[in-house]
Amino acid sequence: MKIKKNIAVVCAAVSLMSAGAANAGVAAIWSDAYSPSTLNNFYNGLAGHSSSIVTGQLDTINLTGVNLLWAIQPTNDYTAAEISAMSSFLSGGGRIAFMGEHGTFVPAYNTRINFALAALGANIQVVNTVSDSGFRSASVADGQILTHPLTDGVNTYEYAAFAPLLVSGSAQVLMVGEENPNDIMMAYQNIGPGSVFLITDQNVWDNAPNWGAFDNERMFENLLSGDTGAPPVNQVPEPASLALLGMGLLGLNLARRRKAA
Repeated sequence: MKIKKNIAVVCAAVSLMSAGAANAGVAAIWSDAYSPSTLNNFYNGLAGHSSSIVTGQLDTINLTGVNLLWAIQPTNDYTAAEISAMSSFLSGGGRIAFMGEHGTFVPAYNTRINFALAALGANIQVVNTVSDSGFRSASVADGQILTHPLTDGVNTYEYAAFAPLLVSGSAQVLMVGEENPNDIMMAYQNIGPGSVFLITDQNVWDNAPNWGAFDNERMFENLLSGDTGAPPVNQVPEPASLALLGMGLLGLNLARRRKAA
């Protein structure tokens, strides 16, 4: 009976640890120019996820428990303290999604985002020009949506004019333009256990939450909960490793009992 009880205890512990690793995603929307309610309502409307709007200087905001921080269209330069807060957020496994605008509309947004990305060690920069004017449809079939865990399930994507990106180093491309496939529309990069994403088109949210046949909803949920391939914080064991650890502890416990008998 004691052996059965020990097995039940270990299985329950492993189950709880695995459930903890699959916790619902939490988003925080930090926006200067674009209405944060659009994104906030979207994430709150996704089953199992939650979101809140945060305001003020980033270094004064408590981001404990937040998985994805949207940093949208900065109307002022980021302070050194805010850059430090972003860096700490990334080192804790957080994700930051920057959203600017196309380069002939409000280029200052992108210039400020470029500063933040460089300061954080990212190899992604915005070019202040414009590509693909007017609403467009990107798809896997036309080669605009690249295969990646973050674009999993995203077969079509609605967007409009965007500022192309420069990508180097370990940064990866997720989507490219229609008129010029060399124009990068969306990219991301892992920085330690955290990740940064960059989009320069607010029109991708214009039809939220009802995008019809487009998979923007899946794309933006992937940014919150998709696998970026970043290493875990402090090398926390994956659920499978936790299960093996639990069974190993059970084996040691049983061996001790046999020896004592």
